This record gives sequence, structure tokens and C-alpha cells, in this order.
Amino acid sequence: MTRAASTTSVPQQELVGTVPDRAHVALYTSSPDSRVATQVLVGLREFATRQGWTVVHKVYDLAPLDAPLWHRTGWQAVRQLLASGAATGLVVPDEREVARHAGDRDVLRSWLLGLPAFAACACPGRPGQALPPVRAPRDSAVRTALPRPAGRRWQRSYALHPLSVRPVREAARAHLALWRWPGDIVAAVDVLARLAYNAVVHARPAGEADARMRVRLTLGEHDTLLLEVGDPRPDFQNSAAAIAGVLGNGLREARLLGAEVSWLPAADGHGKFVRARLPATRPHP
Repeated sequence: MTRAASTTSVPQQELVGTVPDRAHVALYTSSPDSRVATQVLVGLREFATRQGWTVVHKVYDLAPLDAPLWHRTGWQAVRQLLASGAATGLVVPDEREVARHAGDRDVLRSWLLGLPAFAACACPGRPGQALPPVRAPRDSAVRTALPRPAGRRWQRSYALHPLSVRPVREAARAHLALWRWPGDIVAAVDVLARLAYNAVVHARPAGEADARMRVRLTLGEHDTLLLEVGDPRPDFQNSAAAIAGVLGNGLREARLLGAEVSWLPAADGHGKFVRARLPATRPHP
């Protein structure tokens, strides 16, 4: 975000605009899962309270990150509050909750600075992920951290069709947020989408309209995330060239997002799995 002077304790890299002495903020998030969105709003309220800001509105949209803003009724309400001055600030988990692409972020920043209003990212780099409970003020009891949900593995079968890529993205994002995975959720979902799309394009048997792909998410040691997409084709021709990025773009783009890509035959002998492994923290360039 564009940096500006601030009197709060929020790090400068998480702010755009200038925070007034008495800030009145709107909380906003977007998720296709209402449980995730509600959890995120709880974290945003705790974050705003720690800054001494007054929360005047909180809202979420049941929409994925790539949904256009003009299709989000919740965002339209927040936008009106900011434009009218009823709210002087916006609090989101990450700037990409509102503006996913760089050009859109520039427009958002210019609009906020022109009102004027400020925005704060409570959980930068992890859009859609709720903040963990925090230490309460000294005169209150200390809140303990929520335990991570047990059974951190999810799998589901989808039609081997281009229309399946979007629900794969939405389901993965919802589960990673529920698991409170500390890595880059946006990057992980993008990697999985590339694996799914590759399966649709390269592994769909001719004439088999009911072909399926299997999608699996698994959290391992040190919160390393394993993303797997299984398809009915047992071979992977030119796999080394594809993974290296010499042939095609999908797996090369997955590697550029920080994933370690490989493949292996399915254990049941039917088809194969293409997998991508992501660390809990993004590696430094």
C-alpha cells in the first residue's frame, strides 16, 4: 500500500492514507464461506480495538477474491460509508480483499487518498485469513490462542471440466482459511488452479464426459502444504520439460509462485497425481 504518516501502532507498510485522531472504521472481508467470513470479522474487530479505533460497520460478501467489486453488495455499502464520511477508515485482512490486481490497487489507493480516508491491512499477505486471538489489555484476562483444527486433510472429486476450476479455487481458499494456514493463501490457490486447469486441458479422455479429477490438500510437518490433483491419465509425457517450464506455462507459473512441483502414479493404479509443495512462509527472492 502507499505509505503515509500515521499516529497508530500499525506498521507503515500496512497503511494507506493518514489516520485521524478519532478514527471510525468499517470492517470488510470477502469469502464464499460465511463461517470463514465471520471468523475474519472477529479478528478485524480485535485488530481495530487494539488501535483505539471505533468500529461503525462490519460486513462481508459471499464471493471469491476474483469477484468484481460491482457485484459485491457488501463492498458497495462500505464504499458509501467512506464516500459520505460516516467512516474515516477501512480495515481489511489484506489489500487484495478489495483489489486483487496491481492496477486495481492503484485505483483504490487514489480513491482513498482523495476522500480523504485511510485503509489498514490487519493480516498482510494472507487475504481471507482471520487474525488469531491477541493478548488483552493489562487489566483484563489474557486470551489464549485457538488450537489448530484437527484432521488437516481435505479431498474431493470434481468433473474434469473447465467449469470445475472455479469451485476448486473457492473450496481450497475456504479450507486454508479455516485451517489458519500461515502461508500465502492467494498463491496456494493460484497454484492449485493451475494444476486443475492442466488436468482439464491435458488429461481429459476423449469422449468421456463423466471423467473426474481428484483434488487433495494436506498440511504436513512445519505447516508445509501439499496440493495434489489426480487425473485418469497414467502417463505424463514430457513431464521434465513441463515442470522446468520449457514446455507450457502452467507448471512454470506454479514454480514461480514458490511451489516445488512433481508427479507420481496413483496408488490405486488408475491415473496419476500432479503435486505442488509450498512452505508455510514464502521464500525470499
